Amino acid sequence: MDRRRGQLLGEVGLPLVLAVATTGMLVHLRDGAPGAVELVVSVLLWVPALARRRAPLPAFAATALLVAAHWVPDGLDTVDLLPADVALWVALVAVAEHRHLRTALAATAVTELFVLASLLGDPLDVPVDGPPDGGYPIGLFTAVTVAAALFGRNRRTRQALLTQLRDRADRAERERDQQARIAVVEERSRIAREVHDVVSHNISVMTALADGAGYALATDAGRPQAREAVAAIADTGRSAIAEMHRLLGVFRTDASREPAPGLAELPALVEQVRAAGLPTTLTVTGRPAPLSATAQLAVYRLVQEALTNTRKHAADARHAEVDLSWDDEGLHVRVRDDGTTTTSPGEDGGQGLVGMRERFGAHGGTVRAGRGTGGWLVEALLPVPATVGAP
Repeated sequence: MDRRRGQLLGEVGLPLVLAVATTGMLVHLRDGAPGAVELVVSVLLWVPALARRRAPLPAFAATALLVAAHWVPDGLDTVDLLPADVALWVALVAVAEHRHLRTALAATAVTELFVLASLLGDPLDVPVDGPPDGGYPIGLFTAVTVAAALFGRNRRTRQALLTQLRDRADRAERERDQQARIAVVEERSRIAREVHDVVSHNISVMTALADGAGYALATDAGRPQAREAVAAIADTGRSAIAEMHRLLGVFRTDASREPAPGLAELPALVEQVRAAGLPTTLTVTGRPAPLSATAQLAVYRLVQEALTNTRKHAADARHAEVDLSWDDEGLHVRVRDDGTTTTSPGEDGGQGLVGMRERFGAHGGTVRAGRGTGGWLVEALLPVPATVGAP
């Protein structure tokens, strides 16, 4: 609103100010009260300027006709020009600013014709001490005409640049909002994978423990083991709930942020699987290198997903191995079992393998999964910087 008001003020205010100024100059040049015709023409010359921005070409044409109407009958003598005739240059600026180059050149040529027409009323030779009879040099008029046209084109170029910058800013804002929406979608997808990992793994462990407890209850001697299995089910459930709160807590401003699981939690994960009835070993070789929290989380989730797939797809597995091997390439992760896999993980529409590859791919790593010798094998490589861990 303020910008619109400023434009309106500039469109109306400039002609009013120039009208007053040129009328005062007319009084000064005439050494007294000018004629009524001159005053009326001086006012009329500025009327088209009020519409110079909305209709620059008609405003220029009307101004040119008014100049010709009062000047041609006077014999094209520059002495008879009115100070208000400067309105023709003002109209030329508007045409050069708001119209195409060809139109601007045509308006400049028309204005220059008025300048050259003064040759018909003034002598061509202008004395050094000034033009005769108050006449004005042709060169000055031509210079003003060219300056008016260039000024208008410069304003057009600057306005186009400002418009381009505003469009670029608006486009950048739209792209920022779009990127924010994409980030939200990606974050929700990540949370979905996290929830899948947590729920799938912990439910498989709880199911195995519940089966074991059921078998143990069949005999009196197995009741202590059943109680241990039930306790483990409760612990697993609480752990699952805690992780679910952590994952879904991003939607709550008051949610507590617990550290994401990493390499240090792998022994507990293996022990949890072992307690569920699948003998599992964890082996770490090489010289460990520092890893970021997200990289450690990727390793943890890969091992968790691989062991969960073993429980789901290789029910006859008697043993599972988790190997972490550090070398110059980075961290090699291998999870293998000795079961007979009937359904390949991922073939049932799950997100497990996709999540593995995405997590490691974000760190420049790779993941391969397939049937190995005697069971299912998951291999992954997580590169680390060459300088990390260097002596």
